[in-house]
Amino acid sequence: MSSISREEFDARIETIETRMDGRVAEMRADIRGFLAAQAERDKALQERDKRYDMMWMGVQKIADESREAIRQASTVKANYRAATTVHFLGVASLLVGAHFANQAAVLTTIQTTLAAIQIGKEVSSPKPVVQPSTVPPQ
Repeated sequence: MSSISREEFDARIETIETRMDGRVAEMRADIRGFLAAQAERDKALQERDKRYDMMWMGVQKIADESREAIRQASTVKANYRAATTVHFLGVASLLVGAHFANQAAVLTTIQTTLAAIQIGKEVSSPKPVVQPSTVPPQ
């Protein structure tokens, strides 16, 4: 082994330092590129998250509108049932009233018919005419 002079040693160290500076600069460029790519990715994720948030707000709005529609439908259904019940009771009361009115008319008709039959019996049954007999009673 030969001994290295101070100048050769300094030149060799300088060469190593230059290569290391190049590698460090390359690493810095790589890190900056990575950070820039990371920033772009984060920006894209934020945009995506904003779109998701907007979509979620749309879903929430649809859910609120659905709840309101269900509430209104249940109100309409209740009104429909109440109206149906009122109509049913009205028809039932008309039928009961018609039945009793008809019953009164039938009873009146029956009474009139029976009275006419009774009068007819009394009028149409001729009584035999009794003629005086010539025979003296015994």
